[in-house]
Amino acid sequence: MEVFAWGANSHGQLGLGFESELCMTPQRLTRHSFAPQLVRCIRGGGGHVLVLDTSGRVHACGWNNRGQLGLDSTEECHNEFQMIPSEYFEEVPIETVSCGWDISGGITLTKRLFVWGSNAFQQLGICQRGFMAVRRPLPVRLPKEEPALAISFGLRHCAVLTQDHKIYVFGRLRVMDPPPIELDITATTLHRCNTMKIQVHNPNELRIVALSSGQHHMLLKCVDLTQEGGSTKRILSLGDNKFGQSNAFLFEEDVRQLAVGWTHNAALLRNNEILMWGRNCYGQLGTGSISEQQAVPQPLSLRLPDGQTPARVHMGAEHGLLRTTAGEIYTWGWNEHGNCGSNSTENVCSPTLVEIPGRVKLAGAGSGFCYAISESSVN
Repeated sequence: MEVFAWGANSHGQLGLGFESELCMTPQRLTRHSFAPQLVRCIRGGGGHVLVLDTSGRVHACGWNNRGQLGLDSTEECHNEFQMIPSEYFEEVPIETVSCGWDISGGITLTKRLFVWGSNAFQQLGICQRGFMAVRRPLPVRLPKEEPALAISFGLRHCAVLTQDHKIYVFGRLRVMDPPPIELDITATTLHRCNTMKIQVHNPNELRIVALSSGQHHMLLKCVDLTQEGGSTKRILSLGDNKFGQSNAFLFEEDVRQLAVGWTHNAALLRNNEILMWGRNCYGQLGTGSISEQQAVPQPLSLRLPDGQTPARVHMGAEHGLLRTTAGEIYTWGWNEHGNCGSNSTENVCSPTLVEIPGRVKLAGAGSGFCYAISESSVN
């Protein structure tokens, strides 16, 4: 298997062993601290990337100005992958990871939360002096030692979903007034930090099961327990709505996956339709045209070949990436740093096939860059 990366590389976030302004086509990595066939997921931030392997080990690369790589290093950038020592997680394997602009986090198999990186807005849930930047993973206790299920970062906030389907938000996230009628939002204090606690009014009818953050907004995927089998058609939202990115919807089909960029969103439905809404000034909605915004979900402008269906959608800051079940990669949107892999810096309004040798097994996106792991070797 081979690892490819393309797009912005000013902080060495492509893992190529050097920094450069951009790489407009997929570049093969020659060195990495992980085995490509054992990678579970790839997550990108503003200028850094985390790779989680099947053994629960985390590998980091790129920008490190706020310690967001978790390597306990003061170097500005690391242009090759290094594994975060497992002792930093108390020798417990990591189950899931997430990246924000200059912040990172992970949850262990025992559902314990670790965070690292910038704490300029108290988004790590730490209010003590001397913690503006945390350079190695730090455990954070939730109220009543609640187990953590998922974590998502915005530009200045961190949101944690607990095992009993509550959300705690650290840092700064402005909530619409009035908030969604389905939600009960209260202010609380955690470790002397102002914290927002979010839960549904009636947990016997509605349950939050997933969350995804943009720059200043957040989407919540919910299960409607009043429907037989539990419907996941309902999406709730919080935060800035300047471009319609916080509009909430009840879809006609169940939502398989949510993906969120800075100011735009994607919903992959059970019928394999991909709907996009929010800002569209760079063509980041992939609808075939540029506009200021789309407040109502529009279908992604892509007709896949027979036998192919969407496997996973990834959002960068203002661009998107789709991996299909046939292992092909399509990208669209903002392309200033070559982040669409099209050998150009012109923005891309419609999903365009990226030339990568072999069948892509996994992919991921950061602010202005992309990764893909291919099952075919390169001659």
